[in-house]
Amino acid sequence: MRKLNKRIRKFIGTIIIPLWLIFFIATISFLAELIIPNLNQVYLFLFYLISGIIWIVPVLPLISWMQKD
Repeated sequence: MRKLNKRIRKFIGTIIIPLWLIFFIATISFLAELIIPNLNQVYLFLFYLISGIIWIVPVLPLISWMQKD
């Protein structure tokens, strides 16, 4: 199987990352609509803090793959 060159991997990553972010933001927004009315301010802060950190977990391996020689 032919290896993808770095330029093609970066192009693929450039397409996938925004698509992932759109999906993730839509999912978090949907979950927020369901649970936020029942949360106090501390839990609301924690919800958005954790959500803001979690999105990067699946993106890190993709970025690493994009940078591979």
